[in-house]
Amino acid sequence: MLLCFTALALSACYASNRLLLDPDAAVRPLEDGVYERADAEHQRIRITRDPDGWYSVEDFNANGTIGQTHRALFNDLPLGELKAYAVAEEAPDGWVYAVVVQSNERVYLATPDCADSLDASVAVDHGGVQADDDAMTHNCLFKDRDALIAALSAYAGQAEFGAPYLRK
Repeated sequence: MLLCFTALALSACYASNRLLLDPDAAVRPLEDGVYERADAEHQRIRITRDPDGWYSVEDFNANGTIGQTHRALFNDLPLGELKAYAVAEEAPDGWVYAVVVQSNERVYLATPDCADSLDASVAVDHGGVQADDDAMTHNCLFKDRDALIAALSAYAGQAEFGAPYLRK
């Protein structure tokens, strides 16, 4: 969901048919700029704060061209003192979600994968429903905000965030 953020649109994820995050509670913890994943030579995105509380997230290709643009909405995620956020991105059939954790200048992203039994069980334990549309689509669908926030909070405790993104 920075995997680049575009990874949010992958098929195995926490999803909903309508936006479950609150645009009126949008937070914008990230500064405008190009973010590069610390362990990937050319994995970069450009993030721009939009006036409406959303972000525009653009794939930033290695040759300097701009790829696909996505809109992302951040809401605070209640994880104690940790600066954590639930992130929504519009997908062709609805919305997909991820968790972003910010630590100083480092930004970590984890995207739940409902093809993974642990991520799927976290979703189901918190009100999500597994909805395998076909062999390639393993979504966990949510219908209400409280269930989604509870699942993302629980998921964050066992997620593998990988290398951070750093603003260049």
